[in-house]
Amino acid sequence: MDYVEINTQSGVLGFNIINDEAGAHASACSHRGRDVNVTVPSFVEFKGDRIPVTEIDRKAFLSDKYLHEISVPDSVTQIKEWAFAGCRALERISVHRQIKVLNGAFKDCERLNCVNVRDGSDNSEALTDSGYLLAAVIRFMEAGYLFVLENAGDEGWISNWDMKMDSILNEADEEGFTSLLACGEEDYEGRDNTLDAYLARRRRRKVRLCLIRLMHDHGLGEDLRNRLISYLKDHRAGTKHPDTWSVVLDEHGDEEDYYRLLNECDCINMDNIGIMLEEMGDRHPGMKAFLLRLSGDLSESGFFDSMDL
Repeated sequence: MDYVEINTQSGVLGFNIINDEAGAHASACSHRGRDVNVTVPSFVEFKGDRIPVTEIDRKAFLSDKYLHEISVPDSVTQIKEWAFAGCRALERISVHRQIKVLNGAFKDCERLNCVNVRDGSDNSEALTDSGYLLAAVIRFMEAGYLFVLENAGDEGWISNWDMKMDSILNEADEEGFTSLLACGEEDYEGRDNTLDAYLARRRRRKVRLCLIRLMHDHGLGEDLRNRLISYLKDHRAGTKHPDTWSVVLDEHGDEEDYYRLLNECDCINMDNIGIMLEEMGDRHPGMKAFLLRLSGDLSESGFFDSMDL
């Protein structure tokens, strides 16, 4: 087996040259450097020939701590096991619709935000929304059977995604805690695994799924929509467990779309807007201004005169 390297903007991509019954083709097998964005080429030059790149090999980008975006060309037919596992900074992937993704290819990509699926046509609403829902499969759902790019955005796929989300919402928050203790994982990876911390993580997982689905709501039925809104309202600022507000503040602090969604879901009202502003402190001035505009009537009455805003 031969090997060739090409220079990237801030590193090097390595390729194995494979000769088999299908002819010569290349497998992207390694990356080193500090590239933030990588575009895998559709071919490499080797001994004067243009060799098509047809796969991303096992562990090719394993635990790459710099990678934020990756674009995979149409020539690639499969991404092998653990190819991008542990890429904890990876936020966006661009791939074509027919590619085959093997087990664990994106395991522990904890910041993955969108899987941009190309299909050669205009990016429809269904395909756009499914990119965010696919990323949620990796981050929050532990449902590999849903990470099938060929079906993403189809009516049946949307229905299966919603069924899985619904099952997660129906789980008791304490489910699994006893098993965690039995396995001796009370301090797994340095996390606080007390019951209270465990319950908070479970609630926030549900909040994140509710937010993602409401933000990307193609094919969302009215009954399920109302359930998602109800869950967010039950955990808004000022409640016993204000996880909806905590997730938005900590993870989307400057993203106005999330504040608009909170407002549409009746998660911002006269009783809790003061709490929200106080907890924002000196952070997110644009969003504080947004909240103050919502509370214009209260501001005129002097409600905020005693607050240092």
